Amino acid sequence: MKTFNLVNRLIVTGALIIACAAVSLANVADVRFTSGSSALNIPFKIVNNHIYLEVSINNSKPLWFLLDTGAGNIINQRHAQALGLKLIPAGQTMGVGEGVANVFFTDNLSYSLPGATVTRQKFAVLSFDGVEECLTKLDVDLQGRVTPRTQARDRAEVPIDGLLGSEFFRLFVVEIDYATKMINLHDPDKYRYQGGGEKIPIEVTSRHIYTRMSISSSPSALTGRFMIDSGSALSVLLNSPFVEQHKLLPPASQTTPFRVCGIGGDSQTQIGKVSEVQLGNIKLENPVTVFSQAQNGVLASTHFSGQIGNAFLRRFKVVFDYSRKVMILERANATTN
Repeated sequence: MKTFNLVNRLIVTGALIIACAAVSLANVADVRFTSGSSALNIPFKIVNNHIYLEVSINNSKPLWFLLDTGAGNIINQRHAQALGLKLIPAGQTMGVGEGVANVFFTDNLSYSLPGATVTRQKFAVLSFDGVEECLTKLDVDLQGRVTPRTQARDRAEVPIDGLLGSEFFRLFVVEIDYATKMINLHDPDKYRYQGGGEKIPIEVTSRHIYTRMSISSSPSALTGRFMIDSGSALSVLLNSPFVEQHKLLPPASQTTPFRVCGIGGDSQTQIGKVSEVQLGNIKLENPVTVFSQAQNGVLASTHFSGQIGNAFLRRFKVVFDYSRKVMILERANATTN
């Protein structure tokens, strides 16, 4: 199966997962809104459960950036070079396999979306060539099922020009309305939530956000620490140590083997289902679930139990408020690609 999302250290987008060298991107940002303290109704595309926003870098033409709570701010290396940005070596990244890739950073950037501009920013720089090639071979449905294409596209449907990740989410309260394909950005100091959605406490670390979620799978129910990853095309992914410790892998007759691919090679997983997951008071029965069988890399991490991806999140209108350490989920009508 494929999953691709770039977390600070990884990348999962319906096709793979990648780890990226830990680069400190902390800068004192200058945020400016065109009007008031919000930028409203910014359109986005959804392709294979990934959110793509048009972003301008240093007044460039609009580029396509994924919106990814599981990553840092990253610009594709080919665009960084085309824009004449200075690249400073920052080590190497681990992927799902045994290989590594070079990672750089570049600073003093500005970027803008409709209604908002951010200056004095540092971005990681990474080549996404292998990721984009992988995505030409996959389809991901609304539930997070991943199937290989019978005939691959010549190129990715939407290019991965970069990612807006944790640094972006720390600057704004971000409202994502999957039904209308619009996001709103708010000044955290001025924002007040007025709705009746489910408030989910989140743990905000230097790069990622986590929450507690329970998993029901015969014969027992258990709770784990899950990364919330809007860059993942999947619904639920379970890391291999969590799967092995709790004997969660269903019988072979109930799963489909699939190799995730990305930087560093690939890794074996099984696709199946668990009986139910519960996040706060929200329950989801029989979600499509990816059971990692990795022995190395991020999918073998013991620091967290797994990931909650965009196939889960897009069932709701979602508000990410890092300043108050909360994610809010409002029930939404069914969405389509």
